[in-house]
Amino acid sequence: MRRVRAALQSSLMFPALSSFCRLTVRNRQHVEDLDGPAVFVANHVSALDAVVMAEALPPRYRHRSVVVAAADSIFKRKWEARLAQVTVDAFPIPRGGGARPHLEYLKQLLERKWSVIIFPEGRLTATGAIGTFRKGAAILAMDAGVPIVPAYVEGMYEVLPRFRRVPRPGHVTVSFGPPVSPEPDDDYGSFIARVESIVRLLAGPKGVAVEPPGASRSEGPNYWY
Repeated sequence: MRRVRAALQSSLMFPALSSFCRLTVRNRQHVEDLDGPAVFVANHVSALDAVVMAEALPPRYRHRSVVVAAADSIFKRKWEARLAQVTVDAFPIPRGGGARPHLEYLKQLLERKWSVIIFPEGRLTATGAIGTFRKGAAILAMDAGVPIVPAYVEGMYEVLPRFRRVPRPGHVTVSFGPPVSPEPDDDYGSFIARVESIVRLLAGPKGVAVEPPGASRSEGPNYWY
C-alpha cells in the first residue's frame, strides 16, 4: 500500500496540486536532520493541508506518516474516506469522545518508527487566524518519547479556504521550525502551548491574531486534538 500511495502521490496528487498551487518549503533541514519518528503539527486552513504537508516532508517521513483526521468529517462518506486513506494515509479519531483507543494505536505507530501529522486546532479556521491548540499532539509526543516538529502553512487560506469549492491559483509556503521536546516541568497543556507559540512565531505578523472560539463550529468536543 505504501508503494501504491507513493505512486499516486508522485504521478497524480502532487502534479494536480502544482497545477494551481506553487509550493515552497522553508527550513526542511530541521526535518532532514531528525533521527527517528516525530509528531508534525501545523495550522489548519484548508481541506488540502494534509496533501501540502505530505509533499513538504522528505520521502522517508512522507511514506511512513499517518494524518490524523476527525472521524465525523471526511470519514462520513465512504468514498472520501477511502480516497484520504489511499492518498495520505488518513487515520480517523472521533471528536465526541472515545478517542483513547485511537490515541493508544497512534502511540504504537510512533514506537514502530512511524510519524504522525496532526492539526492541533482540531478544525479548519474560518477567519485564517490560528486557533488554540488542543492537547492531543502533546499527549502523543510525550507518552511516546518523540519530538514535535512545528510548521506553518501560509497561502492555503487564499487558495482553498473552507467556504470555497474551487481552488484559486496561488503560492503556498510551508515553514518548519526546529524539533521541540518537553521540558522537565512540562505537562501536556504547557507543552502544546509552547508549540503553539512557535507556530505563531513562524507565521510572523499573521500569528498574532487568534481564531475566535465560536468562529468555526464543531460537531462535538475535540479535547484529544
